[in-house]
Amino acid sequence: MLNKRQNGTAYLLLLPLIILFGLFTVYPFFYGIFISLNQWDGYGDKKFIGFGNYIRALTDKTLYAAVFHNVQYALGTVTGKLILSFCLALLMQKSTKGVTFFRAVFFVPVVLSATTVGVIWARIYDPVLGLLNTFLIKSHFVSEPIPWLSEPKLAIWSLVIVDLWKWIGYHTVIFLAGLTTIPEELYESASIDGANYIQRLFFITIPQIRGVILMNLTIALMGAFSVFDLVYIMTKGGPYKSTEVILTFMYNQTFAGGNTNYGYGSTIAVLLFLIILCITILMNRFINKET
Repeated sequence: MLNKRQNGTAYLLLLPLIILFGLFTVYPFFYGIFISLNQWDGYGDKKFIGFGNYIRALTDKTLYAAVFHNVQYALGTVTGKLILSFCLALLMQKSTKGVTFFRAVFFVPVVLSATTVGVIWARIYDPVLGLLNTFLIKSHFVSEPIPWLSEPKLAIWSLVIVDLWKWIGYHTVIFLAGLTTIPEELYESASIDGANYIQRLFFITIPQIRGVILMNLTIALMGAFSVFDLVYIMTKGGPYKSTEVILTFMYNQTFAGGNTNYGYGSTIAVLLFLIILCITILMNRFINKET
């Protein structure tokens, strides 16, 4: 047990961190809530309007469209990340030759910045000179270039592929860490009892790493609803707002165009915070039940 003097010393050492946390996290958070209750262009006087921005948000069809695009994005990225990274983790767990090399290869996109990834894939998706269309045409899979980022029905799913490419390695590493905790004796006992690979997978592997699956699911969901950089770099929410997500909509309301409204932009940020908070609390409850 620490005495009062030791406690005082500990708090004194933590004081700089507490001050920085308050200045750069706590204060901006509550100031953002305050701004959301005002109409403000960022320059003139603030006009207090109470919950006017929130009422506007609840009736804003463009915001609802952005939420729908986020849901689409989440369905594609979360499903793809969980399935593909789990399969890759199983392959890497069984493979011994060159497994370190392949782990590094799949993890390289994770350490690349979103700007770098966005620029690379924008070039790959280029309808005229892009690597993807060149390959598809020369391989006779298609007869004409596909407008990956300029066709509204394709654009959001093209972004999903980029997100998967960037983050699959990250989720694979988490799955690998979970798989290494499963006792080998369980598999040996099941094999002796006549269980095949599929039975061992569904009755041993998946139940044993259920907590890891839920953690990966939580991370993927939070990432899907807070995506901004890839979308803004590659499409800026276009074409025709078909890839407009919550954060790009918030950015456009707050900073872009001539009719900016910091109050409404802050309102969207608060609502997004509440969405992510609900997801986190819900998933934490599931994870705690499994542990």
